[in-house]
Amino acid sequence: MSTDITSYISASLEEKRAYAQTLSSAGDLLPDSFLGQIKNPETGLMERRIVPGKILMIAETGAMLGIHPMAAIQGIDVIEGHPTIKPSLMSALVRDRGFRLRSWLTGTIEGGDIAAHATLVRPDDPEFTYESTWTPFDAIRAGKVDSYEADGDGIWRIKARSEKDKPLPWEAFTKRLLRWRVIGDVCSEGAEDVLLGVHYMPDELTPNVTVDGGVLQVAEAPSAPARPWKADIAAAKTKDDLLDIRSQAMAAGEWSDTLQTELLTRIGMLNRDDSAGGDPE
Repeated sequence: MSTDITSYISASLEEKRAYAQTLSSAGDLLPDSFLGQIKNPETGLMERRIVPGKILMIAETGAMLGIHPMAAIQGIDVIEGHPTIKPSLMSALVRDRGFRLRSWLTGTIEGGDIAAHATLVRPDDPEFTYESTWTPFDAIRAGKVDSYEADGDGIWRIKARSEKDKPLPWEAFTKRLLRWRVIGDVCSEGAEDVLLGVHYMPDELTPNVTVDGGVLQVAEAPSAPARPWKADIAAAKTKDDLLDIRSQAMAAGEWSDTLQTELLTRIGMLNRDDSAGGDPE
């Protein structure tokens, strides 16, 4: 265990929180998986920002595995509450502990016989070998690949497409992802004492993976507002109505500068109508 890791582990909880808070200021340099909804104390509005608590969770997971927090940030993702580990980090961990890990490919994609193989031998049990083999047909059964079949010229092709019919990594980088898959299998089966429960790889929990086996960050589609706030503001007949609308929009986390401008404009209209002594509408 390095001195850096020892220093992090021996730090107090407050020091670790301060460390995570400092790292959160890196903003766009951190993976999008650290983003979350945080209330701005100055405006009271919910904003999408880096969440220090997520950084602390990943750093603590890394400390459990004996790696520096920055290595954990680059190699560990949390998907639906489950920590996942990139296969490259998984490989490094088991090899560092003396396990013999090997992976290789046989056949070709075009020939219809491509396969990835991996073996793992524990240092305390050198007579037994953990083995795994994956082909595109295994990827089809796992829901990673749409099809693997020969075209009219007898050349085999892999198809893995998004809903917009764009090639996914499993189609574009089949060889590498097949190798990552078998490495994950033998490591999770034979090196649980090294991984300590962090044995899921991202592609086991999400279809959105990158060529290095990490999580592909997909931009979230904007959700529909809880209410048509602009229309409500335009229809408000009193300032009290407007203030009530603002309170409700803030409670829903949907108040914005645009709505604030609409509200001020509507207040100005109501003031002019009151001065003229006419109907506010």
